Amino acid sequence: MIVSNEELREISIKIERDGRAFYQRLSEHISDPVEKAFLEEMAREEVQHEIQFKKMLDDKGERAYGWEGSDALGDMIQNRFQTDIFPPLDEILDQAEELQGIEKALDFAMEAEKIAAEFYGLLREACNNIEVKTLLVLLEKAEHEHLERVQQLREKYLKQASGSS
Repeated sequence: MIVSNEELREISIKIERDGRAFYQRLSEHISDPVEKAFLEEMAREEVQHEIQFKKMLDDKGERAYGWEGSDALGDMIQNRFQTDIFPPLDEILDQAEELQGIEKALDFAMEAEKIAAEFYGLLREACNNIEVKTLLVLLEKAEHEHLERVQQLREKYLKQASGSS
């Protein structure tokens, strides 16, 4: 399967814009100012990722970077990006009490961050341009950091739900 720049642009925009909207919307359901600020920061970081990725593709032009014929990347695009990786937050919150809904939303966010990191990782592995590979390392690392931060927030909510401090 040939992976085009336009296909990658659409996927990256979808990942980052959906993530931004998800974190921004979730922050509206959080009363703790520190947690709210954390989620708002996550939303801003998603905007930066989109800008970085689009610039990388614009700079690439028609040059080959090695991932264009990657079967693993093609399979991921085919199997993982036909649906939204960040589900609509209102659907999650409507299905459960507020606290449980937030936990469920954070579960979805963790899975989405894993998928985003895997996407950038596959691009990085196949890439033969050192500058672009470096950017992809940074994007992949940022997604892993998001995952860790969301896991920490989820653990806090689990403690609250169980009545522990």
